[in-house]
Amino acid sequence: MANIDRGSYSVLRHGGASQARACAELGVSIGRGQALEALFRGVRGGGGADAMRPRFARHEQHAAAVLAAGGYPALRR
Repeated sequence: MANIDRGSYSVLRHGGASQARACAELGVSIGRGQALEALFRGVRGGGGADAMRPRFARHEQHAAAVLAAGGYPALRR
């Protein structure tokens, strides 16, 4: 079930669902939701690139344009 949760959670988050909405739709606990969010955001011991947070998105003008177009799940207003 862990792999199904992880894949489904990722699909929901990539589709724009908030963390809370994704958890509610999957019927997972808060603790499981936090673990899935960490996996989604690529929080891991070794680091590494995250496809949802490209390195160039740190540029202020680019980040503003991305937010205006709907944003990445990793960006906040």
